[in-house]
Amino acid sequence: MKKILLSLGIMLGLFMGLAQAPEKMSYQAVMRNGSGQLLTNQAVAVKVSILEGSLAGTLVYSERLTGNTNINGLLSLEIGTGTVLSGTFSTINWPSGNYYLKTETDPAGGTNYTIAGTSQLLSVPYAMYAKSAGGGGGGSFTIPYTNTVNNATTLFSLTNDGDGASLEGINNTTTSSISAVRGIVNSTAPGGFSSGVRGINNGSGGLGVGVWGSQNGSGWGVYGSTPNGLGVYGNASANGTGVYANSNTGTGLTATSNNGIPASIAIFNNANNNSVLNASSVGNGTVVNVTTTGNGKGVLSSTAAGFSIQGITSSQTSAGIVGDNNGAGEAIVGRTTSDIAGAVVGRNDGGGYGVRGFVATSTTGTGIGVYGQVGLNNSTGRAGMFENMNQTNLQNTLEVKTIGNGSIPDNTLGNAASFVVDNNNSVAAAVRGEVKTIFGNFGAAGVFGVSSGTGGFAGLFHASNPAGNGASLVSINDGNGNAITANASKDGNGVETNIDGAGNALYAWVPSFATGRAGKFNIFNEDNTSDVITVTTVGNGTAGNFKVDRTTGTSAAVKAEVNSMFANFGTAAVYGISSGTGGYAGLFHASNTAGNGPAVLALTDGNGNGITANAGGTGDGIEASCDGSGNAVSGFIPNFGTGKAGRFSNFNASNGQPVVHVSTNGTGSGLLVNHTGPSGNLAIFQSANANVARINKAGRGYFNGGTQTNGADVAEAFDVEGSVSEYEMGDILVISTTTDRTVEKSSKPYSDLVAGVYATKPGVLLAEEHIDSDLSDKVPMGVIGVIPTKVCLEGGKIKRGDLLVTSSKAGTAMKANPKKVKVGQVIGKALQDYSRNEPGKIQVLVNIK
Repeated sequence: MKKILLSLGIMLGLFMGLAQAPEKMSYQAVMRNGSGQLLTNQAVAVKVSILEGSLAGTLVYSERLTGNTNINGLLSLEIGTGTVLSGTFSTINWPSGNYYLKTETDPAGGTNYTIAGTSQLLSVPYAMYAKSAGGGGGGSFTIPYTNTVNNATTLFSLTNDGDGASLEGINNTTTSSISAVRGIVNSTAPGGFSSGVRGINNGSGGLGVGVWGSQNGSGWGVYGSTPNGLGVYGNASANGTGVYANSNTGTGLTATSNNGIPASIAIFNNANNNSVLNASSVGNGTVVNVTTTGNGKGVLSSTAAGFSIQGITSSQTSAGIVGDNNGAGEAIVGRTTSDIAGAVVGRNDGGGYGVRGFVATSTTGTGIGVYGQVGLNNSTGRAGMFENMNQTNLQNTLEVKTIGNGSIPDNTLGNAASFVVDNNNSVAAAVRGEVKTIFGNFGAAGVFGVSSGTGGFAGLFHASNPAGNGASLVSINDGNGNAITANASKDGNGVETNIDGAGNALYAWVPSFATGRAGKFNIFNEDNTSDVITVTTVGNGTAGNFKVDRTTGTSAAVKAEVNSMFANFGTAAVYGISSGTGGYAGLFHASNTAGNGPAVLALTDGNGNGITANAGGTGDGIEASCDGSGNAVSGFIPNFGTGKAGRFSNFNASNGQPVVHVSTNGTGSGLLVNHTGPSGNLAIFQSANANVARINKAGRGYFNGGTQTNGADVAEAFDVEGSVSEYEMGDILVISTTTDRTVEKSSKPYSDLVAGVYATKPGVLLAEEHIDSDLSDKVPMGVIGVIPTKVCLEGGKIKRGDLLVTSSKAGTAMKANPKKVKVGQVIGKALQDYSRNEPGKIQVLVNIK
């Protein structure tokens, strides 16, 4: 995959409004590939994170944005409008410190973020409208007097050096809730120890009073009221008592409240190790008795680092804390709002149990020893978590045992552990195991299943819903290791897979964006003679089906390679065997009727043969047929080659079969030799590597031992008078007196124009026309040789050796009278006797003279 480079530019829009600032920022990036070329009109995805404090600071907000680059490769997005991954954008406290922007980009538009960068935000992303403090004008000091200023010093100060009060407020009305002096702090979030009224006594003796409240009746000497703060605050800065309450027979301190907290006791000094509240008794009564008739807590305790509640006992029969539940509630409930601390922690400093939950007496099967839940009230988190914080601890972090028999189909019966995600729309895992180690040792696994008996499975995954489409097992590896590694140390299979339906027992595929293999099989043991892969089927389907399903593809559906220096039988890249009485050891079918590619293409870059074929029985080494107009076998040498287009040899001296056998049932030639080169011969025939016959490029034949044909005469093709269909083999032919180079049937005795006989089967046929010319309108006239000839008894009975001349019968010869014969009238000599009255044919040694 090409490396993608990003040229990033970030524009932080500065927005201002009188009412509310827009909660978003502009973001722009220019996309380029490894060659510096712009990536135009392409979908990309960006993960944006806001970090506080440093380049690796706390994540306060994160979202995912998607968009398309324009024709200039520019990507424009608005931070604050994407899919929120973490945090709330509108609640970021920009003035509180430095913030950093981290971007992670996937140029393919997915979530595979391959490029990351972090930079500091040097200015506030947007300006928030801040109201100006109102200006104040004074005016004369009249009653009522109101004025507002912004000043850090004391606005009003009265000093009295005498015995009187510096400030006195008197109210003579009888209305409820009036006050003689009232101090108000308007801020809803004032600083520490801010007070509406504060009294300070700087005396160092033991008699001074900071604030004195007295009541002559049954009311309150001091009354403090607050919605959220402290009604009355007492402080002892040394060893004194902030508030002291005493009673001889009644209640020393009573604190009540209708809606608030009756009493709050706290220590604010981190170095103070004293108890916040001491309650002790020397009697047999309850030290602290807490009751509630409402839905509130009987006791609520919280701590930052210590123990909210600690119960200590030194007796084995007692308990530090006991919670009794006599109804439907919970005996003990531990709750926490912390992100790191536990609601209930069981700690063991000895050899016992940190937490022990057990079912004591229930036999209904519904009791639970330890029950962890999450999800109530839309809560999130874990129902249980177990950690080992000691690297040298070799004990199991979680150990679950059962001595029951179990029931695999029912996840609630007898299993050592059962995990169920009971949500049809969930994408969570019933069991998630993770191991974080740099080692690949045996057992270093997210999930390690062991079958230690003679049966059972180390792991079993069952997709039990017959209507489901999900996989029983999905294994994914984001690194370079194997998604699944299987090893059988004995005679079992590394992987065994079978299918009961119409699917695939094994299905391997590579997605559209990947470049790996769908499957690879290797044997690394040189002494192993087993097959790397064995495929067997007893059905009618193919044992292996390989297809490159791409019309523009140039790769092979099957590529096989053998790297060996030997040429032994079976040492082959592809080895096909037909072990039955039929079938093919190899079959290649170019099935596209419009295709031009060969069904088989064999190439060799070395000195070996492109194809070597051998038939061990009576079959053919190669049988080739052609259903169309092509060639059953086509051998050619390219314009740069120097070899032979074909060679046929017989190395068995006792083999009487022809080396090449050519036959045809059609009307075409049995053999066609075409010479288009500038020189050479059409054919050369050798005996013991010496030339004995040759046909040159012009068609002239040369024969060292002479020629022999199964015809008995030499003939030449002639035109005839009239239609050739009027002539028969054996007719006596004479020269026509009306047309040049034309013959006709003889019609008078002792003709001086006799030329020859219509040959039945000429051994040599002479013609002036080209060999491809049509001679169907001509007759082969034999001029020398043995020719079946028509004869009659017009000149008397014919004896062997008699001279023959033309007779008065058309195209028929007769016995000649030697006394009448002239030069040029003799057809030849009879080779057979003839005495039948009707005309017939005899063998005649034709020799016109």
